[in-house]
Amino acid sequence: MSNLKVRILFSLVAIPVVFICLWWNDASRLALMCFIGSVGAWEWARMISKKYEAEPSMKVLAPLTTLALTLAWIFSSGEFFGLPAVPGLVGFILLLVLALYIGVAFVKVNVDSLFPWCCLQLGAPLYLGLWGGLNVFLLGSGHGLEHSYKFILVMTAMWGCDTFAYFVGKAVGKHKMAPQISPKKTWEGAFGGTIFTIIWMCIWAKPVFGFGLEKSILLGIVLAVAGQVGDLLISTLKRWTSTKDSSQIFPGHGGVLDRGDSFLMAAPVIVLLFEFVNGVLA
Repeated sequence: MSNLKVRILFSLVAIPVVFICLWWNDASRLALMCFIGSVGAWEWARMISKKYEAEPSMKVLAPLTTLALTLAWIFSSGEFFGLPAVPGLVGFILLLVLALYIGVAFVKVNVDSLFPWCCLQLGAPLYLGLWGGLNVFLLGSGHGLEHSYKFILVMTAMWGCDTFAYFVGKAVGKHKMAPQISPKKTWEGAFGGTIFTIIWMCIWAKPVFGFGLEKSILLGIVLAVAGQVGDLLISTLKRWTSTKDSSQIFPGHGGVLDRGDSFLMAAPVIVLLFEFVNGVLA
């Protein structure tokens, strides 16, 4: 079976599964978030281990610590399962994660590799759990797809941004954006993806976020920039570790970090920007 057929068949199964998870209830939505973060962390640790083969592998601890940080965001929010907020839980779990990684580094890692190994391996729980865990705030509590509209808006904006960037870059792209990291990305493609994202947010930001035109344009610009930075970040990590795909967990599509690179950077930015716009620019 050709790779294109595999990609199409997998998409026909995976997309409905994602939307069912987002529609069903709190547990299914949050399980999806935990899955994305944990698998992404495993992929991150796996790639870093390629550069430090003689040092301890964190392919087990990375997903576990990322899961712990994601759950910390969930239970500290007071927005799910009808449970009260647990103040300080994220900070407490973060201290435990830092202590665990530093302890492993001091005990198990050669001193010549200790500092870069620790910083790079810590990137998994910090990026996928502490930062990526903010994605739970794009979700509401209850049964129905309306509780996931914010998440779906950001997700579709990133899909569209990536798609338009690819086709615009392929059609008219002449100026390379970061040739050493991703040779096919162009400034023209980035501009095309940004224009799509702005238009998409102008259409949907008012019914979903309650924003007017000016705030919608601001959200579109920030979302497009953050998404493309996230894409370049993961491309850099893959290029540095000589990795084509972060994993093969999604047949024909690669891994979580391949398919979710833009979203994983942009969604938390939107969560923070949403708070800023409501609190300062309201």
